[in-house]
Amino acid sequence: MKTQFGVFMYKYYINCMETEVQKSPAGLRIIQFIMGGIAIALSGFVLANPITTAWFFLTFLGIALIVVGIANIIGGISHRAAPKSTRAINIGIGIVAIIGGFFTLVHPVAALLSLIWFISIFVFIYGAGLIATGISNQNMGKGARIARVIIGAIVLIFSGLLLEYPGLTLSMAVIFLSINLFIQGIENIISGAIGHRISKVV
Repeated sequence: MKTQFGVFMYKYYINCMETEVQKSPAGLRIIQFIMGGIAIALSGFVLANPITTAWFFLTFLGIALIVVGIANIIGGISHRAAPKSTRAINIGIGIVAIIGGFFTLVHPVAALLSLIWFISIFVFIYGAGLIATGISNQNMGKGARIARVIIGAIVLIFSGLLLEYPGLTLSMAVIFLSINLFIQGIENIISGAIGHRISKVV
């Protein structure tokens, strides 16, 4: 047993000695620098041009819905082996997606307001769920139940603000997107400067 353990430790030591740590290739680090700079520039653009950002997002959403709808219709028609009900559902979803895509492209403002409305409703349901579980769940501690009720009430108030002030939802989405892009850009630049460590067998 001791002999086997000694052989294992010797092989492990030899394996460690046969590797050396190097930085990632220079080309990859340059790409990380460039991508980081682009992300930071986009974060500034998003923050400075919220309306343009929303228009780009809605255009992309509309095109994506149309593409997904066409794909569902083609899949529903071509998949002969699938049950008729499944094919009909796929075709129906495809038609709805195409209609939604064209509606988004033709009426971007209405589409944006509808999107904000759905987000507000989702937030409202989430807050109501927190309050309900905080009141009814007897298995939770008293402190956790009180915390859920308080957080749920705050979420309900927040959902009301989103419904009352739809511009607030757009502003928050733009700010969060800008912050995320900025952080991603900084991370890419740092990765490009430091370089990822890789092991190479000698």
